[in-house]
Amino acid sequence: MPRFEQSIKIDAPMDKVWTLLLNPGTWGSWFPGADTVSGMASVSEGATFQWQEKDEVGSGTIVAVDDKRGLITVVTNDAGKQVTHTFDLDKAGFLGFGNDTKVTYIREFDSGGMLGEFIAGGNPADSLAVKRTLEKIKRVAEG
Repeated sequence: MPRFEQSIKIDAPMDKVWTLLLNPGTWGSWFPGADTVSGMASVSEGATFQWQEKDEVGSGTIVAVDDKRGLITVVTNDAGKQVTHTFDLDKAGFLGFGNDTKVTYIREFDSGGMLGEFIAGGNPADSLAVKRTLEKIKRVAEG
């Protein structure tokens, strides 16, 4: 299963960034590959939503929310392709001291066998999507 993982440091307290990720009204401004996100009343386990980017539409389900760890896992479905998105927050700074937040985004999907995994594992488009998502979260949180 191809896995794309990157982290970014955000100049905002962890509780502010966590509140942002728990607000379904903000998801359209940062969620990967989505211009709009709708149909979600709260960010909680089992919640579902629909997303759209230009002419492409899909759905998603929140499969895990861990308030103590600052962790959200979402599975999206786009034309039968399932992608797992994990957002993990930690305090940034020396030994966890400071007022900054480290956000790690992991994107994983089944690419259909060993050859597909080899090809997808080096896909720069997925790496770029992870980077852009983190930059959007940073922009919204620091904005």
